[in-house]
Amino acid sequence: MIAWWGWVLIWVGLVVLLLAMLAVVAVSLFRKAMTLMNDLSDVVDKTSILEGESAELSTPQIAVLQQMSAIRARHEAHKRRRTDLKAARHDRRIARARRITKRDASEMHWPEGWS
Repeated sequence: MIAWWGWVLIWVGLVVLLLAMLAVVAVSLFRKAMTLMNDLSDVVDKTSILEGESAELSTPQIAVLQQMSAIRARHEAHKRRRTDLKAARHDRRIARARRITKRDASEMHWPEGWS
């Protein structure tokens, strides 16, 4: 049988372990919260750059209140922009593929028996 002071020591040890565990969890949560705040401030900085450049995107454009010709023109401009971006991306990919696959056999170092 354990004496009364043995039980007191066991409970004091358990309470100390509980407080240590809570302190470790609190520190890790605080570090995660600070990392989150830093990431959030980076996102706010990036969105403030976008907000200043495109004022037309922030204003709602209600199609019901506009003329059909304006809607068609905006739609066609959007399609042209997408097509131009797609063509530019295709050209970049083709140029990269040519750059990667281009080999000049005269500059290669062949084994002695092959020349």
